[in-house]
Amino acid sequence: MSEEMLKIYGELLRQINKVYESYTEQVKRLNSMWSDYKTAVSNVKRNWDVDNVLLMLRINELKASIDSIREELDMLKVKKELGLIDDDEYSKSSAELTDTLTKLTSMYDDAKSKLDEVDRGIKEHWFRSMDVTTLTTDQVDGMIRELEDNRAKGEIPDDIYVRIRADLELIKRVVQALALIKAESKA
Repeated sequence: MSEEMLKIYGELLRQINKVYESYTEQVKRLNSMWSDYKTAVSNVKRNWDVDNVLLMLRINELKASIDSIREELDMLKVKKELGLIDDDEYSKSSAELTDTLTKLTSMYDDAKSKLDEVDRGIKEHWFRSMDVTTLTTDQVDGMIRELEDNRAKGEIPDDIYVRIRADLELIKRVVQALALIKAESKA
């Protein structure tokens, strides 16, 4: 009987070892994929921080043009009220400026919407990749200090600094909230 039991439990142990090896390999693959994902997200976020600043400069130029056209429309109204231009010239110029304003505003809204969408998507992945459940406020403070040091050395442009600082402050608030939740769940 003991021979039979050893045989049965020996077979059970072989099955357990086979399942164990399978799952440890799968966990290793998951860890590798997670590492690759975090690296990819970090690279995309770094590139986006630079590209976004450049694109926002262009969008701000477009916004300034829109504001300029609005001012021209206001000036045109004043000129008409003062009798400096006739009704025909006012109507023609006003229609042309209004048409341009409408088209530029549509371009601005479309471009801004696309940048905001990309920004939200990248931040979503960035926050996921940060694994904030393992971060401490001290670690985030260290990241902020490192960012400050790099800015002081002139290694980071101001626009990028502002974006990254805001992101780190948001992460810090999330880490602080998680710490409170953990503390409450222990109590």
